[in-house]
Amino acid sequence: MYRMRAASMAEIQALAATCCDQPAVTVLRAGECLSQPAPGGMAGIISRRTGGAGSLGTTGGLTLIKSAAAFTIPAFNVRTISERGEGTVRHYAEVQRTTSEDAVHESFCPAAGDHPRPGMTHRARNRVHRNFWRVSSMTSRLIRRGEEEHLADARRAYEITYKLIANTINAMAGQRFGPASTPSAAQAMAETRLQTELPSALGTNPRDWVTTLDRLLLQTKTRDSNGWHGISVDPPITRGTDVFHPVVATASTSVGATAPAEVVNY
Repeated sequence: MYRMRAASMAEIQALAATCCDQPAVTVLRAGECLSQPAPGGMAGIISRRTGGAGSLGTTGGLTLIKSAAAFTIPAFNVRTISERGEGTVRHYAEVQRTTSEDAVHESFCPAAGDHPRPGMTHRARNRVHRNFWRVSSMTSRLIRRGEEEHLADARRAYEITYKLIANTINAMAGQRFGPASTPSAAQAMAETRLQTELPSALGTNPRDWVTTLDRLLLQTKTRDSNGWHGISVDPPITRGTDVFHPVVATASTSVGATAPAEVVNY
C-alpha cells in the first residue's frame, strides 16, 4: 500500500535544481529562459535592455518580470440569500468560486559561443578587427540558471498572493455566512472569515493585493544588486585580428545558493 503526500516547497526546489540540467526533464516556471545563439544572441539581449546599447551589463542574461497587471486577479464574490420565517428575514452570503492565472515572463540567456561586441568592429590597414564575448557552455548554463531564479521568484510572488487568495476563496466556496439582519451584514461576515484565513499582509482589499504582488515581484532584483548573478570578463585572448573576451563568474556569484522563499516574502 502506497502513501502519498504533498512535497514541501524546499523539496520541490531541490528537485528542480537537480533536474534543470537534464535534457530529458522540463522544469516548469513562470516562463522559460530562451537561449540566444551566437553570433547575435548577446547583442539581442543587450538591445532589449533600456539604455543598454553595447554594454555587457552585470548579469549577462535578462528576465523581464511583468507587473501585477499582467496576472489574473482573483475576485471575492458572494451570492446573497434571503429566507423568511416567523416574521423575520434571515440573510446569508454564499461565497462563489474564483479563478486566477499566473503570468508568463520573457527571459533570455546567451548560448555558448563567440558573440560579437556591438560597435567594437573596426578596419585598420585594410584589415577588419573584431571583438567578441566568448561564452563557454559552463557560463551559459550558469547565466541560464540565474535567470531561472528570477522566474522562480516571480512564481513564488504569485503563489503567496493571488494563488493563495484564490485557493482560500475556493475553499470557502459554497459556504453560507449568516444569518444576518441585512445582505451587507451577511457579506461582511464572509469577508471577516476571509480576513482570518489570509495572512495579515494581504488583507481583503483587492487594491492591497495588487500592491503586495507588485512589491514582491520587485524583490527578485536583490539577486542582481547583491551580485549573486554577477559576471565579468577575463583578460582578452587575441587570435589574428580577432579579440575574444571570456565571460566568467565573479567572486560574488552564487547562483543556486538562495531559494525563492529567502528572497520573496511579505
